[in-house]
Amino acid sequence: MSRSTTALIAATAIVLPSLSQFATAAKPASKSTSSKQSTGSKKLSSKKAATKQKAAANYQVQMEDCDLNTDGRVDVTDIMMVISEYGNDCTTADCTTDVNRDQSINTRDLLAVLSNYGTLPVAPAPETLLSGVRACLQSQFSQDASGLRNLGVENDTWMVMGSALGASNNVSEDAFFATSASDIEHQFGRYLANQSDLNADYDGMLVLDIEFPFHPSQLGKFINPDSSSYDPIKFDAIVDAYKLRIAVVREMMPNCKLGLYGFPTPHPHGKLESNSEQERIMGYEMAAARGILDQVDIICPVLYQRFGQNDNNYSRIASYTVNGIQVGRSLRRTDGTALEIQPLVSFKIYNGSSDHHMELVQISDLADQIEVIRAEGVEEFMFWSGKDNLTGSSTITDRLADLLEELDYRSNDVMVASAR
Repeated sequence: MSRSTTALIAATAIVLPSLSQFATAAKPASKSTSSKQSTGSKKLSSKKAATKQKAAANYQVQMEDCDLNTDGRVDVTDIMMVISEYGNDCTTADCTTDVNRDQSINTRDLLAVLSNYGTLPVAPAPETLLSGVRACLQSQFSQDASGLRNLGVENDTWMVMGSALGASNNVSEDAFFATSASDIEHQFGRYLANQSDLNADYDGMLVLDIEFPFHPSQLGKFINPDSSSYDPIKFDAIVDAYKLRIAVVREMMPNCKLGLYGFPTPHPHGKLESNSEQERIMGYEMAAARGILDQVDIICPVLYQRFGQNDNNYSRIASYTVNGIQVGRSLRRTDGTALEIQPLVSFKIYNGSSDHHMELVQISDLADQIEVIRAEGVEEFMFWSGKDNLTGSSTITDRLADLLEELDYRSNDVMVASAR
């Protein structure tokens, strides 16, 4: 029997005889959130000092009073803390465990903790010029949830690596096609078992990053008769392999908002009329007609910046961004319904042909791109990063703070100009 189970049984054995004598403390009315959203909630908690405290007649116990170790959750650890001081008073014990402030650690304190068992609600993020922005890390949430929240940025998006779905970067084409639903369920189940922040009830954003052995941007070449890779049968097999993986995730995590990475990824030169871009669009549209998006909730145009300020095609960033959004909006499920648009942008330049490859995107360029995105009527989008640290001295929170400062500066300039 686990320690947590033993603790719950012990606590229940102590408190059950007194249930009829105790008025259960009311939980806050707001909806509970998952544990990962509560990171940093200890800063919001009005904890009692861990010293003697005055008795408070008829004190109304709050949920944060029961979070004795200030980790954002009322759980077995808090129950154990009360049990360890059970029977003491505030002259011999740490009064933090005197939850109801009657200067005695007793059954009423245990009942208060049990009745408030769960995750503390998180205060809403402030309204800023980054409201609508989400942090999206690879197989993790940001460890600086409170810092992001103070900027108005959400921390509720998870990018699933392809290896969790039988699509690692070294998978062969034959293995990709041969992977069965049970194989994917097993692999994805193992992946979930190792992620303490994810479970079947997760209702945040989940983006499937399937890029190997076929990236979504390559689909068009298999149905373009002018392409040397023309192979409609392989195209159908690729789409079916994608659909199988999406279906397994949808069944295992029915409450999440599901997105698919790379749908679409516009050509970086930003020329919608070019043959290469038309080939890509044809691939997205035909895959959508074959049902690849039927169980997907979100279109995630990949709008990573590909050029630095000295590159020849640097001026194409705006048109590239607009093309990705417009193509994403044009895609439909087989029943004709549209999908929510949530573009993916990045903190770094990703283009092996550029001298600026892997450099941080200039803050002014990020602000320019956000203005383009919002001019297209898109208010919610994601900043992707593999992890919190971008460089040895910069994190995603640092970068977003600088970006917010730039956006505020531009907004103030507009207000001053309008007032003249």
